[in-house]
Amino acid sequence: MGILNVTPDSFSDGGQYFTTEKAVSRAVEIEQEGADVIDIGGESTRPGATPITASEEMNRVIPVIREVHSKVDIPISVDTYHPEVARAALDAGASIINDITGLRSPQMRRLVGRRECPYVIMHMRGNPADMQLNPVYEDVVYEILKFLSESIERAESEGIDTSKAMVDPGLGFGKTFQHNVTILNRLDEFRSLGHPLLVGASRKSFIGHITQETGRRRLEGSLASAVCAMMKGASMLRVHDVKETAMAIAVARSIMSGRAPSRR
Repeated sequence: MGILNVTPDSFSDGGQYFTTEKAVSRAVEIEQEGADVIDIGGESTRPGATPITASEEMNRVIPVIREVHSKVDIPISVDTYHPEVARAALDAGASIINDITGLRSPQMRRLVGRRECPYVIMHMRGNPADMQLNPVYEDVVYEILKFLSESIERAESEGIDTSKAMVDPGLGFGKTFQHNVTILNRLDEFRSLGHPLLVGASRKSFIGHITQETGRRRLEGSLASAVCAMMKGASMLRVHDVKETAMAIAVARSIMSGRAPSRR
């Protein structure tokens, strides 16, 4: 899953693809570099980020989604927690909803149920503005598993097709360095949920804690995290550096299987 941030203030590439022309050009590159999905977001969810209105978010992402949909063949995911943005995105050509709030909104759940689209349920403690203010867990993996399991059960009880759900432990969203590395270390425990597992470690601050690098200079740490996540059971990786990640995963899989990688 290749990340396309249509924002002026993303933590690692803010403003780089803020115009429709640049965003569409990058989307085409993401597909060419080997991504299976493009994840388009119009609101920064970095720690301490200031929320924007649904209207402002729509103004950023809908023209991009509409144009990207006409230029690429792979599915488009919309990274939003606003039901009205998700609805407009689906109408514009997106086919997946990636909700960082884990379908907390009844309106979002109703939308997912009506449209019968694939969706991502992510764990986050609090919201982007306050999620890193002393997050505390007794057992971070157990508590995330409990949240995700309850979210899936709630969706199922409301008639939503949970076979279309992916789960995301939410690295960096209300977690300390130790929480993040513990989640990756115990990632295989999330298989018990019975749903495909999405992991987004790319350029996250826990990598910088180890490497002492910032933003785009965290490539090597991001690749190591991606390979570890894949080996621990991740079904999809949400990444900024698509080409490099695809190559790293291909090499790792070839070594693990003892066979040459399959070609597209």
